[in-house]
Amino acid sequence: MSEDQLAGAINAIAERALSRKLAAGLVVRIERGAQPMFEHAYGHALVAANRHDPMTTGTKFDLASLTKLFTTTAALRLATGKRIPLDAPLRDIEFTARMSSGHPLLEKAFSAITVRKLMTHSSGLHYWYPFYATGGGDFASIMESVLGRFPLGGEIVYSDLNYMLLGKIVESASGFPLKAAMRDIVCGPLKLADTGYRLERGPFAATEFGNLIEKKMVEDLGLVFSSWRPDGIPFVGEPDDGNCHYFFSGVAGHAGVFSTARDLCALGNVYLDPNGHNGFISPSLVAEAGRDHGGNRGLGFQLGELYPGGGFGHTGFTGTYLYLNRETQIAVAILANRLHVETPQNINELRKELVGAVLREL
Repeated sequence: MSEDQLAGAINAIAERALSRKLAAGLVVRIERGAQPMFEHAYGHALVAANRHDPMTTGTKFDLASLTKLFTTTAALRLATGKRIPLDAPLRDIEFTARMSSGHPLLEKAFSAITVRKLMTHSSGLHYWYPFYATGGGDFASIMESVLGRFPLGGEIVYSDLNYMLLGKIVESASGFPLKAAMRDIVCGPLKLADTGYRLERGPFAATEFGNLIEKKMVEDLGLVFSSWRPDGIPFVGEPDDGNCHYFFSGVAGHAGVFSTARDLCALGNVYLDPNGHNGFISPSLVAEAGRDHGGNRGLGFQLGELYPGGGFGHTGFTGTYLYLNRETQIAVAILANRLHVETPQNINELRKELVGAVLREL
């Protein structure tokens, strides 16, 4: 199949998505064997007042939960260097042992949780909690109170709390604040020049017009928060995620990284290389990362229906998505500002449709 035919198929799907207002704009990039095959931008990065900023292939997106793949990569890099043990209880890791001291519920939980369980979302920790709406307290104290309200479960539950913890462990094991650790451990070595926390230069894709969705989630928990960012003004260059923005000042293990489609594919290619990018991550850990450990969860990665053809990857709440396929050596980054519309919609069918077209055409 020719590149023109592939481009035609992708263009038709993308234009149809914009006409249905699934997003204000999007960027699609396709690589095979770490070589670019297609990249195009559609629609607008920002629509507000009299502004209609066009989307470009260099537009930087709030990756939201796709940040977890960067935290995963930092943790696996440190595990490769024997600086993070994947299977030791958290009580035996210096940082988490110190964190849980004086917090009996944390001490008990950390005797059962390992880093591997954090990465596979099998820790039993609650799926989400607004740390910023607790009236104050440090991370450990709030975690203790969350465990009091939501005891450890026994099922696989996708949880932001897992990666908040993992980000703290990466900080401790590296000896650097997370922003610097991500720069030096992941972005620098992989030459991801347009990726990181709290980036100073755009252009950026705008997201939500205030934390409208998260406000309802806080209300449903019976909590109150009075320092929301203004409604009606889109977020540009700052994380949509409330915990990341309000509690972690824009730098967290579960959210906060901004990146481009090119850099996202470059990260994905590490996991398509059986040698782990020449040993950047050990080959055995690279193999484990994309393998199902139960519940369609790899080490940080997701599998299942959203990743057709035996693929794996991850999504982000803001509309971001990375698809990887080892058999075909394909990496697909689909970045859409789906929250930057009047009525945000689920775009999983769009993600599957685009990847399905790629797999058919190639």
